[in-house]
Amino acid sequence: MFDDTPIKTSWFYLHDIEKVKINWFLYELACLLYLGFKKNTSTHLIKWKSKLSNKQLAEFCAYISKRMKQDIFKRIDGFTVGAISYEDHIFEYFHTITPEENRAVYDVVEAVWIEMLMICELCPTRCLADIAGDCYLFDEME
Repeated sequence: MFDDTPIKTSWFYLHDIEKVKINWFLYELACLLYLGFKKNTSTHLIKWKSKLSNKQLAEFCAYISKRMKQDIFKRIDGFTVGAISYEDHIFEYFHTITPEENRAVYDVVEAVWIEMLMICELCPTRCLADIAGDCYLFDEME
């Protein structure tokens, strides 16, 4: 499904017990982020991407995806209803990012987040409805 990204499923679990749906959701989110960054042609994003190798971009996508996990839990539990703030997560990873680059990265993350939620509504795996459920998809990808 995401064979064209360098992101590995193994980045999202350490032990078999962690092969759960929320971690699969995060893996898919990271892959969609990677593809979103690769496709985007905004001037600030092109400049930012030129500083990164494909592996570094993949690692950032995995980082931002995992960093959003607590925000996702808060949303599921009803503690948060508004937008998730990605800008702080982006700056935590890239301390030298310019405000314009941060905004361009934020825009991609926001667009991919919305896309991911739309995909989830149709997906039979129901990752966000059963976050702790076992996910066989990890084993199929190895």
